[in-house]
Amino acid sequence: MEKISITIPPKKIYIKSIRLFTASLASDLGFNIEEVEDLRVVISEAINYKLSDTDVTIEFLPAEKNLEIKVLGKDKTLDERALKMRDLILKELSDEVNISDGEIKILSLIHI
Repeated sequence: MEKISITIPPKKIYIKSIRLFTASLASDLGFNIEEVEDLRVVISEAINYKLSDTDVTIEFLPAEKNLEIKVLGKDKTLDERALKMRDLILKELSDEVNISDGEIKILSLIHI
């Protein structure tokens, strides 16, 4: 499996670039426009959650019928309500989400 890794400093200015990269990659893999837009929102939420005081690494693992994305970094301190909102967004817009200390793993399937 191929892996693309991008590491960004913990600044919001870089989220837009990662959103654009994610959308372009998903489109090239065959995701439809709604799925591409969902992935753009998901990647923004995941990165925003990791914007603390250390770099954030995003790993893209493209496959024939899916795209797995891992967002690695130190968790930002959020209140319980913000965490619930983040989890709701990630779970509603992805096929599978695993959140652990230091990593958010997202799996999106291409729906034909």
